[in-house]
Amino acid sequence: MTQFKALEKADAARRAAMVNANLNDLAAYLDEGLRWTHSSGKTEGKAALLDSIRSGSVLYLSLEVEEPHISQHGHLFIYSGIVSGDVIKSGAEKKLRNKFLSVWHLDDTKAVMLAWQSTGI
Repeated sequence: MTQFKALEKADAARRAAMVNANLNDLAAYLDEGLRWTHSSGKTEGKAALLDSIRSGSVLYLSLEVEEPHISQHGHLFIYSGIVSGDVIKSGAEKKLRNKFLSVWHLDDTKAVMLAWQSTGI
């Protein structure tokens, strides 16, 4: 499996963990120093992101990636594209359609996300 395919597989597993609220699986794909910037501009770390899913304040119903683009820089990868999906945030259902850019570290044993930034389109 190429490193690009491995990264796409890891990101698909991360999205599935978010949709299924499987926090143990999700945590395994997120670096301890994660910086997650929502399309609203709010930035939080790994613990806060996991807590928002754990508490039910955010429920991801579906997440799909379109137009993926990956570039490699040593063990770091920039993964960008469009993410679409359905989410319930604070009781209100929303449709997502955002451009995103994520930074991943990938080696022979695992892939972890270091950063996420999304912007509504």
